[in-house]
Amino acid sequence: IRMSERLATTLDHLHQLGGIEHELARVVAAAVSARSLIILLRVASRFGDWGLSATVGVVLLLTQGVRPFLALAGGTAVALLIQKALKMACGRIRPCEKPGGPPQRAPIPDKGSFPSGHTVHAVMGAVVISTLLPALGPVAAAVAGIIAISRVVLGVHYPSDVAAGAALGFILGNAVCLAV
Repeated sequence: IRMSERLATTLDHLHQLGGIEHELARVVAAAVSARSLIILLRVASRFGDWGLSATVGVVLLLTQGVRPFLALAGGTAVALLIQKALKMACGRIRPCEKPGGPPQRAPIPDKGSFPSGHTVHAVMGAVVISTLLPALGPVAAAVAGIIAISRVVLGVHYPSDVAAGAALGFILGNAVCLAV
């Protein structure tokens, strides 16, 4: 098989996977219809915007000192730069913006769906808290999980956006811990 045929086949498979993922995002969002649960997920999602990063920073400052706080601040800045660059480079449209997609149940903070910035910061914070304050690890992991799930249920991200955000957050969270 020639290289161009392999590329065409690969692109066809990716297109098919994109269709499956779009349907999955729509089904996941449709599965949650209870108004109270949607409100809870909107609050969690909003907290994942900057509230979580600020909370983790304050907890680190009060319990671990200035160095971990500064390491987290640096990691947060790097995460922001990477996620913005990836969103611009990929240009993926959010599921709620596509015809037949799930309803938009949360504000869209920027253009581009890939990766989920909320998930990047939530997982990064959970990794840092779990490493430096292990007693709070289960709570931090649960909060990060809820924030990640909320982004799909609220119709603003695909599952792969969240998975990529979680992977990036995991890597950056470990880098922050190494810097401490």
